[in-house]
Amino acid sequence: MGFQDDWMMRQIEMMTRFVANVVFGQRESDVKYEIIGDLQDTATLTPTDLLHLQLMRMIKEGQYGEAEDVLFDNLLYSDDYIRLASDFYMKLNALSNEQLEAGNFSRDEVYEGYIEIMSLLGVPIDVFGQGNRTDYQ
Repeated sequence: MGFQDDWMMRQIEMMTRFVANVVFGQRESDVKYEIIGDLQDTATLTPTDLLHLQLMRMIKEGQYGEAEDVLFDNLLYSDDYIRLASDFYMKLNALSNEQLEAGNFSRDEVYEGYIEIMSLLGVPIDVFGQGNRTDYQ
């Protein structure tokens, strides 16, 4: 893993900590989505629960870009969705470069996607404009 990838991984982790602290008042290192409804009774699952299950299946199948498209296509303005999006990008961030590349995705896309979706949700995590940096390459 090169310097750029290591730098991006740390940035994503720091942005997730920021969301955990500022949006949710948590001291945890990241934000994890937890199913609200009952998995045994699908009628109790919220739209965000169903989206989470779909995204986790797609990650497991290596469909990272398609999963990100689904995430953006189903944008909901809620705390649960912020938690879901943060959890999604942390899961992608935890993958190796080889896994990401096998799914036609990159660490840059993880980083930029997280900044973009949080911006759309009104959570400005790119407060220093780092998303457009090219000098760390």
